[in-house]
Amino acid sequence: MLAHSKKEPKKGFILPFTTSTAKRLKDFTKNMEMAAILYLAESERKKGESRVLRKKDEKLVFITKAFYPIWLIPYRGATLIFDGRNYTSHTLFYDVVPDIETFNKNLRENRKTTESYTATLYRNKDYFKNFNGKEEIRIEGLIANSDLIDDFKVYLHKMKKAKRHLKNKAILPNTIEDIEIREGIGQLLNLRKRTANDIQTIENSMQLLSTITVKEIKTIRAEIRKTRNNYRKQIEKIKPKVKKKIWRIQNKYNQKIARKSKKFKKEIKRLHENQIELQKTLRYLKTEAKRCKIKMNSKKSDKKIQWNLKLKRIEKKLPAINNRIEANAKKSRKVESALKLEISKQKMECDEHIEAANKIFLDLQASRDAEITVKRREIVTLENLTRDVTNSMREIVHTKRVSLREFDTITLAGKKRSRELVCLPFYLARFEKGDKKRFVVYPPFVVEDMGILTKMKGALGAAKLKSQLQCRSRAITTFLNQLITFIEKNPVLEKNITEAGIQASILLRKRLRVGIKKGLTELEKQNWVSKSELQVFSEILYIYTNAASKSSYKI
Repeated sequence: MLAHSKKEPKKGFILPFTTSTAKRLKDFTKNMEMAAILYLAESERKKGESRVLRKKDEKLVFITKAFYPIWLIPYRGATLIFDGRNYTSHTLFYDVVPDIETFNKNLRENRKTTESYTATLYRNKDYFKNFNGKEEIRIEGLIANSDLIDDFKVYLHKMKKAKRHLKNKAILPNTIEDIEIREGIGQLLNLRKRTANDIQTIENSMQLLSTITVKEIKTIRAEIRKTRNNYRKQIEKIKPKVKKKIWRIQNKYNQKIARKSKKFKKEIKRLHENQIELQKTLRYLKTEAKRCKIKMNSKKSDKKIQWNLKLKRIEKKLPAINNRIEANAKKSRKVESALKLEISKQKMECDEHIEAANKIFLDLQASRDAEITVKRREIVTLENLTRDVTNSMREIVHTKRVSLREFDTITLAGKKRSRELVCLPFYLARFEKGDKKRFVVYPPFVVEDMGILTKMKGALGAAKLKSQLQCRSRAITTFLNQLITFIEKNPVLEKNITEAGIQASILLRKRLRVGIKKGLTELEKQNWVSKSELQVFSEILYIYTNAASKSSYKI
């Protein structure tokens, strides 16, 4: 299964398995890479008690370097990533919008009158509240995980063109067909086009709705102006007659008020003149009474008795005069009040008649205001209904725009001139214990500088090594680990993987074992492993050397 596929290109691009940090000065050679992977595999192999190498409860069947096929496909000025093994898929969802053509048709057919157009908006108030369902579009092979794409953006800058034919590499063959990739891209383009068309169609419908509503409102406002003009003409037509009638009413009541006022004023004048005479008489009597008193008190007067009698007569008259004055004043006030009351009464009657004459004006104004109020309410209703429908449409457009932006999140920036096959390196190990077996994937690593190692002086063995080899990407590790799941579920795939893995195992090929030994020596020189560990792994390599000289592995 690790053999080259005839449908794959002869050359492609290869990503590095290990990448050194900028602070690391020494190169991390391929031999060191293989030695480190062997060290990690041995540290993970379950062991029992033994005096020298520990009794192996688990057997390390093979460790091989493999390459996972990744396709970079040009797409709309960007690049899509496809899983060459077709283990990955991505599901997109398409929200089905309501039938916009039916909505537009209803608007056009019912815009002849304001009443029918308003009724149409009422019926369709919730037309765009919800989508008419959801479609699932599954695109086989498409890698759309955002974390994985972000990590590939950085990692792909490290890729180099393969110097040899891909068939010389232990590579997992490409199982995704060209037609599947084309279909996937076609699905994406079609979905994007449908989404963009939905946005454009809804926006056009919003424009149509706005245009018709604005036109209807203009029509209603023209009707309001027409109503004002019609009533103004009617009012102007009857205005002279009403004014003449009001003038007659006012003239009539002015004359009545004048006659009444004349009668009352004559009586008031008489009472006023009478009051003056009475006050005059009162003053005269008071003067005479005072003179009588003076004469009575005079020593020379010989007519005191006469003056005394006269004083008594005067004093008898004074109360009567005062009473007459008071009665006359009261009567005068009464007449004045009656005059005021009569004038007020006549004015009220005049106002009533004027109001009756003006009633035709008031009725016309009330009818005008009522019609205008109804028209204004129609405008408010149209504006509110249009706003409600438009807001629902805007929500759909917003949702669609978000969906449209999602297409950009599943792509890499930068367009490829042509499709490219990229080989993602990893190491695969198989362990066995009786009937039990398990596979372990070792994903690409970043090699740290020695500074971290010196800070971890207490770290020993695998912990010491792992502190130097940092997983390049959790997303890529998760992506590669899915291979184990497919191997476990597919016996045929497991058989093929195992056969090819043994054939390409770094433990069973002499050239690679020599490289591992050199790598272990380099690791020991850089203090990655101890001398005792170097000795142990030298013995392990010796065991595998003997195993390689024996018959091939039986599955």
